[in-house]
Amino acid sequence: MGKLVHYGFDLLLVSIILAAVHKNTGLQFDTSHFSSVDFRRWFGKYLAIGEKGYETTVSILRMSGYFKQRNLIVDYARTESAKFLKDQTGIDLDEIKKRT
Repeated sequence: MGKLVHYGFDLLLVSIILAAVHKNTGLQFDTSHFSSVDFRRWFGKYLAIGEKGYETTVSILRMSGYFKQRNLIVDYARTESAKFLKDQTGIDLDEIKKRT
């Protein structure tokens, strides 16, 4: 019974990893290589379970308070604008924040 639970959990983790790859890169597992329609349908359901598990995991992590979401574009713009300000004025952005 323990090995069955272990293998089931491993299958769930693989499915969640495939869902994360799909969500983050757009790459999707191509089931058209399978000849059996029943197996394609089963594998589609397996991938759907991974999608649900991924969404649930992300939701739990967001609510936990231990994780924060970064916006890479805003972070990059903030860094570059601070560099530009330093180049143009010779003043660091942190110094301006301290003055106000």
